Amino acid sequence: VMVSGLDGRGPDVFVVHASALTRMQRAGVLAPMDSLFEKEISKADFDPYVVEQTQFEGQQYCVPLDIHPQGMFLNKQMLKEAGFVGPDGSARAPANKEEFIQFATKMKSKEGYGFALTAWQNNFMSLIPQFDGHYLDADGNADLDCAGNVAALEFLGSLKSKHDLIPPPDNQLGWIGYRQKKVAMVWDGIYMLGDLLRLEGMEYLGAPIPTIGKHAGTLADSHTLCFRPGMSTKQRAVAEKFVKYLSDNSLRWAGAGQVPARRSVRALPEFKKMQVQSAFAEQIPTMMYFPRIPVLFEMGVEINLAVEKVVRGRATPKEALKIADENTQKAIDRDREQHKTVVKS
Repeated sequence: VMVSGLDGRGPDVFVVHASALTRMQRAGVLAPMDSLFEKEISKADFDPYVVEQTQFEGQQYCVPLDIHPQGMFLNKQMLKEAGFVGPDGSARAPANKEEFIQFATKMKSKEGYGFALTAWQNNFMSLIPQFDGHYLDADGNADLDCAGNVAALEFLGSLKSKHDLIPPPDNQLGWIGYRQKKVAMVWDGIYMLGDLLRLEGMEYLGAPIPTIGKHAGTLADSHTLCFRPGMSTKQRAVAEKFVKYLSDNSLRWAGAGQVPARRSVRALPEFKKMQVQSAFAEQIPTMMYFPRIPVLFEMGVEINLAVEKVVRGRATPKEALKIADENTQKAIDRDREQHKTVVKS
């Protein structure tokens, strides 16, 4: 999309993650969409925080199609075996740190584990809002080794160093282990539901990530619908009609493993019957998106390395995040020098 857009050959309508919009907008491959919101789609039908992710310099770019938060997938049978059931006898998920440790401990055996890391970077970043952590300071500089982030990584590291509850890093159980019923619960994105829908004999439950820190919270992102610049009046009209249709009918998209961005769609009885999607949607008020920086990929690599160092016992959380912070700041400085811009948090 970036290459074709720079050459004026981009598709009329395309999808970009909200986390990638900063680079795309700066490159000039996105067209403002204020007119679509003024005529066809109400901004009031979206959470303000979600809309903010698609705004630049006072203009509206892109229509949020969905929200995909990180959440928890659990094995229903294992929950019942461990006594995690509600008043009606149905499986219930651990809701806090104590219950999370309790369930993971009960399920650890020679055959499997109660919990396993999946996407290490996302597992850690899902805890950052719970500990009031952040990525950048007020001036847009890297602040990855702030107190909240260190506390979040300390907990994640303790699952191996203190509790010995997760598989060795080289085991690679993760999501595959959950699918094979060797792992009782994992944290991953709502989009992984599509994988479970294809399995037979897998009784699973979706739930918010337990409150490990000071309060609830998780990591999230969105698919957004975008226009290319330079369309004719006719092309633009047809593109707007198409995007409005997709947005109005996002319940069908939700069925594949997404949470609709439209509040009105999430209020539909049909959506409330989607157990995993509706459970993950409970986290919307406390979710945190990725920082809006052009060097997001570079930052993600550094965070992933920091988590691995801690899980492997090669560095303390403070040490690992300090290195990640320094390397991320170098990427920010290079980007500023190249583009002569100020990175905004």
